[in-house]
Amino acid sequence: MKCKNCGEEIPEGYVYCKCCGTEVQLVPDYNLLDEDILSGIIQKEANAAQDAGKPGEEKREKRRKSRYIWGGICVVLLIAVLTLFFLYRHIQEKNANSYAYQYHTAEEYIAEKDYGNARRYLERALELKPGDADARNHLLELYLAGHEEEAAVSLLEEMISEDKSDKQAVQTLIGLYDEREEYDKILELCETVKSGRMLDLFEDYLVDQPKFSRISGTYGKPITISILAEQGYDVFYSTDGSDPDEHGKPYRESISLEQEGTTQIKAVTRNEKGIYSQIVTATYTIRYEAPDMPNVTPAGGTYSEPQMIHVSVPEDCTAYYTWDGSDPTKASARYTGTLEMPQGNHVLSVILVNSSGLESCIYRVNYIYMP
Repeated sequence: MKCKNCGEEIPEGYVYCKCCGTEVQLVPDYNLLDEDILSGIIQKEANAAQDAGKPGEEKREKRRKSRYIWGGICVVLLIAVLTLFFLYRHIQEKNANSYAYQYHTAEEYIAEKDYGNARRYLERALELKPGDADARNHLLELYLAGHEEEAAVSLLEEMISEDKSDKQAVQTLIGLYDEREEYDKILELCETVKSGRMLDLFEDYLVDQPKFSRISGTYGKPITISILAEQGYDVFYSTDGSDPDEHGKPYRESISLEQEGTTQIKAVTRNEKGIYSQIVTATYTIRYEAPDMPNVTPAGGTYSEPQMIHVSVPEDCTAYYTWDGSDPTKASARYTGTLEMPQGNHVLSVILVNSSGLESCIYRVNYIYMP
């Protein structure tokens, strides 16, 4: 390197000229030609870089467009997936609230012997489809198997209220009532169904009523009442108007009514299950009346030929008579057959006394027999 001031050669490594002391400038030596060459090279490389940059911009633009496209596709796909998801969920929820879903799910639980869940789904199925026979029958089986009597009774009562011809339901309900000794409900059920083809189901629970040996009425003499019942039935009765199934006394012998007045007799039968029949009632009035005046033949008068005198005596009466005109009593002669008219002038007096001891008026007749 040469000093710019004095032109002396400066050894390598010196920063000052040894001759004039001028500071050495650490700038590489080059000439204008080198600078032009360098500028050309730089310009050429710049142009090349510029030319090379144009395809990169196009690629970047394509990549941006591609990203936009794929981004749009992803958004569409996401929307489609979400739509399908919510649609599927809606369908599932709809199916979960359908009768078919509840019923078939219950069947699956029954197959798995999970009766608790099966019952829950069957009850829900009936809420969705009230009165469905299949769901009811399955549910009834579960109630009976689980000894849920109250639930079974309620379900059966509901079934029968809607279909009184369901003989199987009636028979099952009778069995449940019988186990609980609710015989009054069995009789109410019998009244509810009122079907001839159902009566055989109630045969053990329908107790025949007792019968009285005499019909109700007014009687003029003492009477005896017998109460008739099917063999093996217990009989209870009352004579004071009270219900015999609660306050009656056992019937052992016939009931005698002798005193005047009215008596109401109520009677009921009871079978071996303790089920009572319906109560029967009869009313008897005893009213004693004196018998009518007796009828005597022939009529009074004068006779020259022998005559036989006849007194008509009713079945429940006895006739008494005198020939001297005195009043007959129960101590007088008793009429037992036709009387021969005595000779002379006589007054026949006759009375009737009935079984109650009441006397008729005296019948008097004057016979004059002159042979």
